[in-house]
Amino acid sequence: MDNLMREQAVFLFNEYNRVLGEVYDELLEGVSSESTLASADFQDYLQNSVINSLQPWFVTELEGLSEGTPEEFFDSLLAIEDVMDVFAIAAEMLDGDLPDLLMLRIGAFGEASSDLLVKMALGHDWLPAEGEDDDVFRSTLAVDLAALRVLGQWTYEPAIEPVLNRFCAISEPDEYVADGIKAFVVPFGEKIIPELSARIEGASGEGIKGPFEYLVIFLTEIGRTEPDEAIFQCLKQAFRSMEHKVIAAICLGDYGDGRAVPLLKSYLDRHISEIDRQFFYETVSAIKRLGGDISDIQDPFRDFSTKK
Repeated sequence: MDNLMREQAVFLFNEYNRVLGEVYDELLEGVSSESTLASADFQDYLQNSVINSLQPWFVTELEGLSEGTPEEFFDSLLAIEDVMDVFAIAAEMLDGDLPDLLMLRIGAFGEASSDLLVKMALGHDWLPAEGEDDDVFRSTLAVDLAALRVLGQWTYEPAIEPVLNRFCAISEPDEYVADGIKAFVVPFGEKIIPELSARIEGASGEGIKGPFEYLVIFLTEIGRTEPDEAIFQCLKQAFRSMEHKVIAAICLGDYGDGRAVPLLKSYLDRHISEIDRQFFYETVSAIKRLGGDISDIQDPFRDFSTKK
């Protein structure tokens, strides 16, 4: 990419950020209820309203943009190298989803652009250097994680193995990285269940920990909207094998299959003198969410009565 095109891209995305901020300020004016802001219906409304509000901007000439309008700028990107360079600039400058017109230009190159996105996603180590500031680390990974999000949205299956290989090789993943992997994994839905299950079960012999704990969480997230017997069986196995069983207990409760109640109650009964406070109450909460009876569970901490 030549310097002029880079300067034009930076100018364009600065303007995009400015206009996007104005649109959000206008749409959120007068909305003060946290419950309203957090509701799925309002988030859908907000997303659709933002998209609709920005449409006129993309076809309006910007003083200082040589191609005239943002739409014409994106249309002028004819070489895949230029498109991917602009993608990298956008990933570094923008928060959230990238402009649809840019994504359409990337998608126009088909599998070639998808393969380049895989390379971008794996472009850096996903571990901070010793003493590296968190903000610097996260800034370094902005392009990697943006590429992951797109690959997940496109459910590009050739990316699954290399991405999960990299993630599972990290003994203690950074939560920022884990969030990026979640954004990649969850959109695959049922397509990725066998891969996640196999990796979790493969780790069970040495104790499920580190990145595999996150895989259990991702699998649960998929299962909440796409229940699958393989997910339930994997979560049960994870509970038996996990070092931090509280995570598996929460996941079983979130997944929502009442068949997990006997497993959870039996474990509490057999280990009541060994478990810590967090595990006990999270497990009791999971049993309640699954419709189980907790009146017969002894509370070793006596903080609350489980008979309530």
